[in-house]
Amino acid sequence: MYLNPILVLLICLFLSGCSLNPFQNLQSSESDAEPATNETPSEANFSDRKKKIDIRDASPFYPMDETVDDIQNQITDLKSRVVEYESRINRVALDPNLLQMIKAPVLSHEIELINGSMVQGSILQEDVDRIILKTQIGQIRIEKNDVISIKEIAPNSPDLSFNGEPEQKIFNDKRVFSGEIQNEGMRRADFTRIIFYLWDENTNLISSDSAFIEGSDIKYKSGIITDCAIESGASAKYEVTVPVPDTTNVRYITKEIHFSIYD
Repeated sequence: MYLNPILVLLICLFLSGCSLNPFQNLQSSESDAEPATNETPSEANFSDRKKKIDIRDASPFYPMDETVDDIQNQITDLKSRVVEYESRINRVALDPNLLQMIKAPVLSHEIELINGSMVQGSILQEDVDRIILKTQIGQIRIEKNDVISIKEIAPNSPDLSFNGEPEQKIFNDKRVFSGEIQNEGMRRADFTRIIFYLWDENTNLISSDSAFIEGSDIKYKSGIITDCAIESGASAKYEVTVPVPDTTNVRYITKEIHFSIYD
């Protein structure tokens, strides 16, 4: 059988074209479905995980200024402040200066009653039937029929006086006074000082000076030690030197006792 060469060539070309079209169509469909990339499958999976991690760690949509721990710390701080405030309310604050202004009443009388008790205070009012007495706890009324006796209480304070006139030594430029004082009070006198004043005939002050007594040695709570205290019922000597100009005529001499009271 004789075949035409041209016909055979045409048949071969037709068969080769049919065999190439499916591969081209497959490649084009794959390229449309998935873009070409140089990444391997493992690299692609890592990229997906990275995207997920970045989303979780991203900043929130709104700012969070405080955490739960910060709020809990603030609550604890507020509780402590409330406790401190309540303690201040319950604790009475007393001003030391105000306490010094509040003085206890002077107990100047002691009243003996028929039931055997003794009441101390100051008599504010008294008539034929009753007595109004101011005590350390307030005012009370006492019927005269319940009273046995009333006596005055000696004040609890020093009572200093000179024992006689001082001895005086006259010099050209000074005068020296010496003597003794006594304490007849119920309390010690501290830092006791004697002052002398010299006056002329027109009562003008010429000169004055002072000196501490030679008293008892006392150590106070502050740690200060002094020897110019005089105990109750005791006596102490003194010597005061007053400078005087030699041309001045001294006509009058006065003297004073100054002291303080400490615990």
